[in-house]
Order: sequence, then C-alpha cells, then structure tokens
Amino acid sequence: MKILGLDIGDKRIGIAVSDELEIISAPFGVIENDEKADEKIREIINKHSIKKVVVGIPYTLKGTVGDQARKTIGFVESTIKNMNVEVDYIDERYTTKIPLKLFAKYSKKRVLDKFSASIILEDYLRRKKGKIKNAKK
Repeated sequence: MKILGLDIGDKRIGIAVSDELEIISAPFGVIENDEKADEKIREIINKHSIKKVVVGIPYTLKGTVGDQARKTIGFVESTIKNMNVEVDYIDERYTTKIPLKLFAKYSKKRVLDKFSASIILEDYLRRKKGKIKNAKK
C-alpha cells in the first residue's frame, strides 16, 4: 500500500509518497496551500491509490501543541479526514532543518518542502517497521 506524507505549511504543502512495500519515501512535489489544496490532495490520493496519509505535526520544542500544530490538525480535520483514508500523525520537529543542511545550495523553499515531507514519511516508515525504538506516536 502506498502512503502519502504531508508537510503542511501556511503557504505550501510538501508531498512525499512511499513505494508499495512501504520501504522507501520519495519526494513527490509541492502544492500551494490555498482553496484548491484539498482538491489537489484528493487527486493525488485517487491517482496513486493512497490508503493512508501521514501528516507531520510541528510540536513545540517542549512537545506541546502550539499554534502551527493546531492549524495543521485543523486542516486535516476539515479536509483529509473526509477523503476515505486513514490518517496518522508524526512529530515533525526539525524536519525542515535536516533538508536545509542537506540541500543548502537550494535557496528555493519549494524544493525543501518536498524533502521535508519525504523525511516525515521516511521517519514514519522506519518507526512502523520497528527500526526506531521508543518512538513517540
């Protein structure tokens, strides 16, 4: 089953997709977080037969739900929950910093957003397979 990974920001949504075996996460693209975002996500879900969506939640450094996390959860509740897919959340703290270091030569935020989504999904897949112990779910 393919899994969709999302890094939801105020302006853009980074997207990643896993392979059928749920082993590899690949950056897929970036869409604008606008009034058509739900339509675009639904199209990707249908086209790629997605059954699960993993959404990175930007908890605060203390691990609490802050303003950005509330916005992300609100977006999921109002759009993705109505798309007949299972939704799972994962702590995404530091996922933007990782691609910033890895891809420092890219100045375009759009490039970093899809890699952040891929890191979120990759982390989820490793945790799911039990490769990371004591993972926060």
